[in-house]
Amino acid sequence: MLQILLFLVGAAAIAAGSRALFISRNVRRWPVAPGRIVEKSVGASTTTGASRPGRYFEPRVTYTYIVGGKSYTGRRISPVTDAYGEEQAKRVVARFPDKIDVRYDPQDPANAYLRPVSYGSITVMLLAGIACLFAAVFSLFTR
Repeated sequence: MLQILLFLVGAAAIAAGSRALFISRNVRRWPVAPGRIVEKSVGASTTTGASRPGRYFEPRVTYTYIVGGKSYTGRRISPVTDAYGEEQAKRVVARFPDKIDVRYDPQDPANAYLRPVSYGSITVMLLAGIACLFAAVFSLFTR
């Protein structure tokens, strides 16, 4: 039973890491438009610790940018939502300057981010997945 759980967790982590790598590589190639942050805040995490509300927090920003003479409003910082303790989330959001570069999808300029997924986060996902898969295989042969 443990082997199945380790295999599933490992496969899911590798799939998530691979998807994040693909998205991040695309976002890094997108054009950049100058933008302006119009609102900064911190809110309860929508993705982490759902069983324990109030434990994790997300930095939140609202920004505007112009592409091809049309104004857009964005709220996504990165393709992957990061969650922090409340004080850390406040520090992260405070570091965003009022004027920022916005990476936007040239096929759909409304699809935009302030930054791609960090390679560090992707590496952690992939390594965790590989470790779980190795642990599942190892436990099969050490019975």
